[in-house]
Formats: sequence, structure tokens, C-alpha cells
Amino acid sequence: MSQPNYYANNLLDKLKIKSVKDLQLLELIARERGALVQDKPLQGAEARIAIAGRRAIITVSTLITDPRRRRFSIAHELGHFEMHRSHGNLALCTAADLEDWSAKRAGAAREQEANQFAAALLLPERFFAVRCRNQEPSLDFIAGLADAFSVSLTATAMRFMQFTNEPCAIVFSKDGVLKWFHESKGFKDLGLFVEVHSKPDPATLAAALWEGRSTSKRPRRVQASTWFAAGNWNKDATIVEQSWIFSEYGSMLTLLWVDDDIEDFDVDDE
Repeated sequence: MSQPNYYANNLLDKLKIKSVKDLQLLELIARERGALVQDKPLQGAEARIAIAGRRAIITVSTLITDPRRRRFSIAHELGHFEMHRSHGNLALCTAADLEDWSAKRAGAAREQEANQFAAALLLPERFFAVRCRNQEPSLDFIAGLADAFSVSLTATAMRFMQFTNEPCAIVFSKDGVLKWFHESKGFKDLGLFVEVHSKPDPATLAAALWEGRSTSKRPRRVQASTWFAAGNWNKDATIVEQSWIFSEYGSMLTLLWVDDDIEDFDVDDE
């Protein structure tokens, strides 16, 4: 079990959280742990935490109007309080910290851990995992989970990848560029890889949405070659793509689902 999951589960156990409904009392949970939540204008940050021993003040920017984003910001700062209080008494967290799950930015390790803690706290395995198994992947289904847990679509999609039985991946784009992807175990086992830090292939639904050639939110079958780097898969194979664009944030989420056997077994073993 990773450190963020350990700390989140330990907190849930200590506070005897018994249901998804209990998780709605996030500010009370923070207070029970010694952290007071307040809303104030912030410059250059979405949230911050000031720590003094076993006490802390979590401040969330008044510019955050989405209640789910606010909840995640609180849980993120609580993660710093639970895991990182020995590293300093002040943490300022930007939108990039809360959006970037790639763990590749310099100095981003603790921010990634805080994101993982927030996801594990707001989408606990004990309540969440059973809802993911044996379900066909789709952004519509993930959005339903996000509604049930009052958590952002991105965080829910990331958590879904941990518990789904299906080979699939979630891809995050910003301003028309593929930023990062996170895969399920089944996807990883197939040896599939999505090239990031580039624009999506023109034949993808993602590209059509960015360019205004489509407004569809429905899944569509596309060539696997439009998404995957070279590998041991049939070059004529197709996969299911579903992309949703969020113009107000300049971002997009794409779900890729390998719903059929695409492995290429016609390989010269000599």
C-alpha cells in the first residue's frame, strides 16, 4: 500500500467513517484532525495550509466556485498536514499542482502524494472499488461515480483506473496538447503507451473536438495507431475513444478502452 493510501485509510479508520455520506462532512473531518478551513482571496494559489504543530489553517481561494474542486483542494491540503508537516509549516498549491498527476515535474513529488491522498480519502477503496469492477469503461459511468462521491471527474477517472478490470487509460490534455496519461493494470500488461507532450493525431476524436470539427461526447471507434506508440499490437486494430472537452478550463479528458484483442501474435521468434 502506498503512503498516501495508508494515511488516508488510517484517517478513515480513526474517525470511524462508515459511509459515503460521512465523507460529505469534509470540513468537520479536517477540524477533527486539527485543521480549520476558511475561504479567502489568494494570490497565485488555489489553496494553502499553514501548520503550527498539531494545528493548521487550510485556506481555499474564493475564486474557486466549483464545490467539487473546493472539496479536492481541502483534501489535498489535509494530505500535506497528515503526511508532510515535518517538511515545513506552509504549503502553497497552484492549479497546476492540483491538475498534474504525471509526477514528472521538478519538485512535484509531495504534490502528487497530496493528490493521491485526496483521491484515496474522497474515493475510499472500501466504498469505491466494488462500483468499478465488471463495469464497461465510459466517461458517462465515471461521471456517475463522480456525482455519487462529489469529486471531480479527473480524480474519479484516475481512481477508476486503479480498480477496473478492463484495459483502459485516461488521457489529460491542456490547450490542445496531451499532457499525461494514467493506465489500468490491464492496459499496462498489454505494453501500450500513449505519446504525450504532443498534439493528438488529426484522426482522433480529441483532435476533432479541439479543432471544433465535432461536439460529440459519445464513444467512437478509432484506429489504435492514432493513439499508441509502436509496440506489439496489430496495426489494423481499433479501440474505443471517448473525449470530453472543458472549454472553461482549456482542458480535455479522453478515455481509451481496448475492448478487443489487439495483440499481434504474428511475430518472428527466430
